[in-house]
Amino acid sequence: MLRCKQVSKALADKKYWELPLRQRIGLRLHVFCCIVCGPFNRFLMLMQDATRHYLQHEQQDTPPDDLRLPPESKKSILDALHSTDRNDHGQE
Repeated sequence: MLRCKQVSKALADKKYWELPLRQRIGLRLHVFCCIVCGPFNRFLMLMQDATRHYLQHEQQDTPPDDLRLPPESKKSILDALHSTDRNDHGQE
């Protein structure tokens, strides 16, 4: 079984999903069972997952569906911006 120091170093040095399968399993097992380093390293793994997810979608031209505004929301925002713009120029 891995020690806390080894787990923390592995998570700090590399992206854990790029580690060999055997190391990933050992790392996850330690992180989810350890009361000493587990909470911090679980948070670190969560941040790495979020970063990986963001980078995958950053490389695409379109954002994922859960990040897109519905068309009616876009229209209401644009309408509000245009009405504010007209009010700033003295037009109503």
